[in-house]
Amino acid sequence: MKTKKNLVLAIAIFGGMLFTVQAANIIDLDGQTTTQIDKKQKIKIPRGN
Repeated sequence: MKTKKNLVLAIAIFGGMLFTVQAANIIDLDGQTTTQIDKKQKIKIPRGN
């Protein structure tokens, strides 16, 4: 009985690791995010009246 519990626990941990890796690969944006600043866009500052 103890061996069966250890096997189920090992399979659950391994499955969780596989799920985490797959989710991280899906979320990967493949370079869609950049850290560059767009200097063409002007910032509009509202005037306080």
